[in-house]
Amino acid sequence: MVDNTRSGALARPSSSSRTIRSVVPPRRRSFLRRLWLPVFFVLALTAGGLTGIILAYELNSSNAASEVSALATYRPSVITRVYADDGKTVIGEFALERRIPLRYEEIPKNVKDAILAVEDTRFYEHVGIDPIRIAGASYINLTTNRVEGGSTLTQQLARNLFLTREQTFTRKFKEWLVALQIERFYTKNKILEMYVNNIFLGARAYGFEAAAETYFGKKAKELTLDEAALIAGIPKSTTKYNPTLNPEESKERRNLVLDLMARNGFVSQSEADAAKMRPVKVVDTAYYQPPTALTGFGYPVEEIRQYLEEKYTTRVALGGLTVYSTINVEAQRKAQEAIRTGLRQYDRGRGWRSEYDNISTAGNDGTREPTAQELKNFVHLDWYGNDYETDEYVMGIIMAIDGKKNEATARFGGYTATVTAKDMGWSGRQPKTEFTIGDLAQFKIKTVDDDARRLTVDLTQIPKVQAALYSENAKNGEVVAMIGGYDFNTNKFNNATQAYRQTGSAFKPFVYTAAVEWGLSPDSLVSGAPMRRGSWQPHNYDGSTSHGNVPMKTALAKSLNLAAVHLLDTVGIQTGSQMVRRFGITVPMAPYLPSALGATEVPLDEMVSAYSAFPNKGIRMEPHLIRRVTDMDGNILEAFDKTTFKVTSEYVALTMVEMMQGVTSAGGTAPGASSIGHPTAGKTGTVNDHTDVWFVGYTPTYVTGVWMGYPDRKINLGSGMTGGRGALPIWVDYMKEFMKDKPKETFEKAPKMPEDIKELFEQRQREQAEEREALAALYASSRPRGSDNDGGSPNNYDDLPTLFSDQPKLEQITLPPPPSANSGSTSSGDSTPIIKEVKPEAAPPPPPPPASRTPEPAKRRGKKGEEEP
Repeated sequence: MVDNTRSGALARPSSSSRTIRSVVPPRRRSFLRRLWLPVFFVLALTAGGLTGIILAYELNSSNAASEVSALATYRPSVITRVYADDGKTVIGEFALERRIPLRYEEIPKNVKDAILAVEDTRFYEHVGIDPIRIAGASYINLTTNRVEGGSTLTQQLARNLFLTREQTFTRKFKEWLVALQIERFYTKNKILEMYVNNIFLGARAYGFEAAAETYFGKKAKELTLDEAALIAGIPKSTTKYNPTLNPEESKERRNLVLDLMARNGFVSQSEADAAKMRPVKVVDTAYYQPPTALTGFGYPVEEIRQYLEEKYTTRVALGGLTVYSTINVEAQRKAQEAIRTGLRQYDRGRGWRSEYDNISTAGNDGTREPTAQELKNFVHLDWYGNDYETDEYVMGIIMAIDGKKNEATARFGGYTATVTAKDMGWSGRQPKTEFTIGDLAQFKIKTVDDDARRLTVDLTQIPKVQAALYSENAKNGEVVAMIGGYDFNTNKFNNATQAYRQTGSAFKPFVYTAAVEWGLSPDSLVSGAPMRRGSWQPHNYDGSTSHGNVPMKTALAKSLNLAAVHLLDTVGIQTGSQMVRRFGITVPMAPYLPSALGATEVPLDEMVSAYSAFPNKGIRMEPHLIRRVTDMDGNILEAFDKTTFKVTSEYVALTMVEMMQGVTSAGGTAPGASSIGHPTAGKTGTVNDHTDVWFVGYTPTYVTGVWMGYPDRKINLGSGMTGGRGALPIWVDYMKEFMKDKPKETFEKAPKMPEDIKELFEQRQREQAEEREALAALYASSRPRGSDNDGGSPNNYDDLPTLFSDQPKLEQITLPPPPSANSGSTSSGDSTPIIKEVKPEAAPPPPPPPASRTPEPAKRRGKKGEEEP
């Protein structure tokens, strides 16, 4: 019998069996779900780790890493400063970015607190990027109309040093990367130090120290709480919050910074409120771009800049050099005052010109008046600091003209003045007709009212004629003063170093020095016989074509032209030329006799350097403007190494001093030089046609030269204008003030004549005696028999040369033609040499060969040291 139940069960599964089979898949899914979580976590960790590794690799190998690591040796642009000889007075600055770096320890606490309060209160807690700050800024930006930045102080530093200010996600991502790199390489204190020194704060000021000087005229450590808060608020917008441009906006920003400082616990609320009550007051100099040189020091500072730029290239403006110059502050100021006084006195005798520059952008043709904005915004370098004194000369701009009242309003920076008819100086003009709006005119200040910011002034004019002064210490070569013109701001051409001008009789001492070395003495007689070379015939200042034989010292003191020409002819042109080179004159002496009268063109600084060998016993010191130069770390880059040149012997140099003292004594061409109260010597010079006048004079220590003329062309300065009348008064005005507090020195006496020169001297004595005998015989033979002193020698040999005198009539006197096509005009002693035109009968003879210093045999003699035929 078959069991149907079992068989049925085997044939068709029961419902319970189906249930068991259907539960198996869910169990598998539960297992997979439990396995997926750890797998995903492991994969996430792996991906994160790989991402971190890749990111770290990118950070280490990126350009940002190399750039940030280079910050360790980065030296930002720093001001190069030039100091006077006292080592304290800054007379010049050069900079592309005005920056004065501070170490972290030098940053004052109120500056640190102000920066952290307004820029990054969590600076010491984040790693360069602050997620909390970013989240807070994002919330504010989304829920309000305000725009809040999320950048940290480190990000701002990264943006300023390496990136631009473009508002893009790419730039922001790069900023994050660089900020992270900065935090990796540097400590928080170092980052804050870099921020303080590199952030731009407007008005060409980079860093808080430069900003403190620019806006408040003090160092950062001297800033008050309100001043520190004001500067800390500027970086958000260097234009909007600049106190010189927007004082009210700047004040509101300052007060916000003070509130943030109180809110974050840097100061108490009462301290912040007290600081907010103070007015915003910046120094007057903040409104003007600072000049590169202190007023009156433009010419020497520019000379120094050119030298440094040639030697150190861009380090002058970027390297933070410290330059210690030789310029004496008081001497430089006295030199500028003397130059300006002398030129104004001369210019007053030339008449009023009514010539003014106008600031109109349409030019000076009067086609358009400047706009009110142009008048308001115009700034002149004379106004820097708004610091005016009585008797000071300053440029003013004409802002308005009232025809009914016959007056004009002139502005001088932050000061104004009303110019009435009685304030027109010596012009004799009327304000309503003399000026146009926008004219720049020079005024002399009579009174200053600082409270009302008012001036009373007198109109003056800027001279067209120029002058230069160069003063040097003969014992060490230091240049103590240099003035290259009336005003560096209006004419940067330096007439003391760049102008090559004929020297006139100031050149004669070189010829006389050659004569002394050749064997002549101050008492040796020099011929004054007439001389002619082709069409050229020299004359003395008084027009005479000859004079009697005179001692050399007298010829130099009176600046006799004939004597100088005869001396050069006697010693030889080559000998004279070599002597000139030995004195350090770089321009070769022109190889013809007019050179004895100063035909060679020489700059003033070389003339002064050459003269310095006389009081310094024949030794010329290398002239220099710089004592030493150091880098920003104080390392010496260069220091003056005393360089000397042996020009001539002590005997020759001091003999020349004795002779040149005759120039500054009674009977000389510059007796006024002795009025300074110190022993003096020197030489005047006046160029043909009175176009240039010179005086180079010295005491036992200081040598000063003055030149006066028109630098761009040769213009007659006026009849009777000589070195003694034009240059000497400026020299006296300067030297009298400069030397008044210095101990009185005396020139040393010349030592005994050396044996070699003594032998030459004795030979010259014999030659002169033989010449006199020959001339005496000629004189005797030319006299009619039976006349006085018949058959004998003349009683006065000095009159012998007058036998050959050829005095021209006044109507025959004309100017000389140039000796050659490129030689230029000749020079006179102390005024124009008067020349008689004659038709050349033959070409000028070649110059005689240079005379040797070796004593010649007794058989050789001659007026010019020539061997007898």
